[in-house]
Amino acid sequence: MSRSRAGSSVVEAVVATALAGIAVAGLAATAAMTVDGLRLARDSGTALALASERLEALRVGSRANGTDAEVAADGTRFLRTWFVVEGRGAPTRLSVQVGWGRRSITLATEALP
Repeated sequence: MSRSRAGSSVVEAVVATALAGIAVAGLAATAAMTVDGLRLARDSGTALALASERLEALRVGSRANGTDAEVAADGTRFLRTWFVVEGRGAPTRLSVQVGWGRRSITLATEALP
């Protein structure tokens, strides 16, 4: 094998290794984004379930403002706050806000007195 051919084989190997490294880095970034998306979906579903549960309790039970906290199995802390605005001659407005981390959701409805 000539000396110039041996040198080009080394360059080809280095370029191939660099391209493979870039591809692996791209896959790792995509995997990290997927994990974050799945975590957000799971936490949003939990928050929605907590808000719905409290709204149902407010509809059928005592109606007073309040707050509580729940901790999910993975350690995520959800802070739940609910408000009742009595409507004089109108339906009562019920709302529940559930927050976790820097995110939150709010559900609201109206109920007859």
